[in-house]
Amino acid sequence: MELRHLRYFVAVAEELHFGRAAERLHVVQPALSKQISALEKELGVLLLERTKRRVRLTDAGIAFLADSLDVLARAERAAGRMRAMGRGEGGELVIGFIPPALNSVLPPALRAYREKCPDVRLVVRELTNRAAIDGVLTGKLHIAFARIPFESGDLRHETVYEEPVVAAIPAEHPLASLPEVPLTALKDEPLVMIPRSQEPELHDYYVTLCREAGFDPRVEHGVTTTLVAVGLAASGVGIAFVPASTRVMARAGVVYRPLRDPEPRFRLAAAWRGDPGPLLDGFLRTRPWHAEQAPGLGEGGPGAC
Repeated sequence: MELRHLRYFVAVAEELHFGRAAERLHVVQPALSKQISALEKELGVLLLERTKRRVRLTDAGIAFLADSLDVLARAERAAGRMRAMGRGEGGELVIGFIPPALNSVLPPALRAYREKCPDVRLVVRELTNRAAIDGVLTGKLHIAFARIPFESGDLRHETVYEEPVVAAIPAEHPLASLPEVPLTALKDEPLVMIPRSQEPELHDYYVTLCREAGFDPRVEHGVTTTLVAVGLAASGVGIAFVPASTRVMARAGVVYRPLRDPEPRFRLAAAWRGDPGPLLDGFLRTRPWHAEQAPGLGEGGPGAC
């Protein structure tokens, strides 16, 4: 039994006339009659009663019509999903991100993409920067929102957000009273920083900035996330470097102050492999991070979905 047999039967069952059904199907009537007879023989049951004056469904034919319509509808839905996937409009898109992306570009980007491509299931995973990049390299993620610079290998990337790095300072600390903090003022302060073993590029970036300001940083506390760094600063144990968008995380006991001389910068990029399939290609063509952007981001082009 093939889907065309079901389509033939449905046409005859709905028209209750072989001639009209053949015309509807664009086949000759003898061929249609032969196919219906072969279907009945395969099923071992009479589906249609034929006389010279009329065609009537049997009880078996009535039951088989309902099943045939259901099978054809499900087949069409399955085909539609496959066509949508081929156009990048269906399937499951796996996205990695580092926590600062959740305070800036990620929410509006996901919202904009879901509006354009509602049939794509989004799987979103919070990761460290290194794990996010590795996830893209190994194919576990389609795309990642990660901090740059990073060792990208063969990855392509596009900067999607940039902002200043600020100091998260215990509220009772003398530096908290300043409108902005010179980097040299941190010379003898205990610092909270992500360790080099976890994020070598970020760690080296902060260390280099401090050395260019004339001192070696006094790193006393290693942390795994920005959230933990802010928590330690609020506890009074040290000062942390965090992206400016972290200020949306209002927390008692900590204040955020701009840094200057120099002003550190945080840059976030979308990173993906150079061989995107239809699904990722559709996501990239929408450039959803250009919709309802945080300050500093550009305008997006037409969407794919």
